[in-house]
Amino acid sequence: MKKGLVCSLVAITACFSLVNAFAEERLDAPYGLSEGNEELLLSGLKNLSSHELDSALVDLKQLTERRPDFRLAQLVYADILAAQAQGEPLSSVKANSHQKKIAGLISEAKVRLLMEMEKPAADMLPADMLKLSASQKHAIVVDTRLSRLFLFENRNGIPVLIKDFYASYGRGGIGKEKRGDLKTPVGVYFITSRLEDANLPPRYGSGALPLNYPNVWDKRLGRTGSGIWLHGSPVETYSRPPKASEGCISLTNPDFIDLDTQINFQNTPVLVGHNIRWIHKKDWLAQSDRFNNLIERWAADWESLDHQRYIGNYASAYDDGKRTFKQFASYKKRVNANKQFIDIGLNDLSIYRYPDNPDLVVATFEQDYKSSNLQGRSVKRQYWTFEDNRWRIAYEGKPSRGTP
Repeated sequence: MKKGLVCSLVAITACFSLVNAFAEERLDAPYGLSEGNEELLLSGLKNLSSHELDSALVDLKQLTERRPDFRLAQLVYADILAAQAQGEPLSSVKANSHQKKIAGLISEAKVRLLMEMEKPAADMLPADMLKLSASQKHAIVVDTRLSRLFLFENRNGIPVLIKDFYASYGRGGIGKEKRGDLKTPVGVYFITSRLEDANLPPRYGSGALPLNYPNVWDKRLGRTGSGIWLHGSPVETYSRPPKASEGCISLTNPDFIDLDTQINFQNTPVLVGHNIRWIHKKDWLAQSDRFNNLIERWAADWESLDHQRYIGNYASAYDDGKRTFKQFASYKKRVNANKQFIDIGLNDLSIYRYPDNPDLVVATFEQDYKSSNLQGRSVKRQYWTFEDNRWRIAYEGKPSRGTP
């Protein structure tokens, strides 16, 4: 076995002192790889670290035969076989491209092992998924620290984790600010359409689901760029290193197809954060009730026809692109003064918090408005910020065209 490959793969375990502890005490979870597949991978890596090549090959051959869709195992196994066949060290200049692939393998192994160590228990839910609307059958959460995409199913208002997938993100990291920075945006986004693989360049793999970046909040903050998609992998590759895209979220092609066949792209939110926080189900339910009551209180304050009570729900930094807070307050005071009554109906309410910013929440709902001289129905989106020890609305308007 070539020294370059041994040293590179040993680095996987050397950088993860927790591997041995994990092998002795594996965390159980209701999803993910089963039947000892992860243990076989770890056993193979440990055998590599001790230069027991034959044992490593036995472990990895068994794993690739059992789970041919486990891309990391396939690549490590293939690289060991390739190393045996090569006549010069993989650390040589001529093997530069191979070294890059090994570096990608190391990064992928690290996040896969980290994910296995930090699997949330069955009664844990993402803290930022505050409330799913009845029409949202699925929701997606991406944790870039773990290079993981979590797919949830809406079961009577409760998000239930049904699958998770390894995912790559931007080569520039996270926190997209401008066009060309190769970063993945963090926040709350919505899938706007679906692009067939036949209409895409090969680098996007088996299809793409565009996200609504930049959304109205991104534009407010001066963020630029576009074309942030959730898509497959280049057709000639298996899986990609954790930071491999130009800002998009990339799955392996089989995983993308699996995801794509399950969700309704027209109504699926995508929460992207670097360190998703999980809380117990009972705490999630209590939190969901609090934020639901927040929106209902806003509607009740509007119905009261008390201007001060109503306008107190809006932030001093309110700006909807047409009116500042002062202009909005004056406008609403004038309009509502002519009403004998106002009746607000809220339907299909969803509420999500920005994973990177716990003081920013986006709510979307269908609003039925009735008053003494006007009535109508519309979809409204609000961005709430935490100001002066209470939640207040910093933006209010219709979702942009083509955006759920």
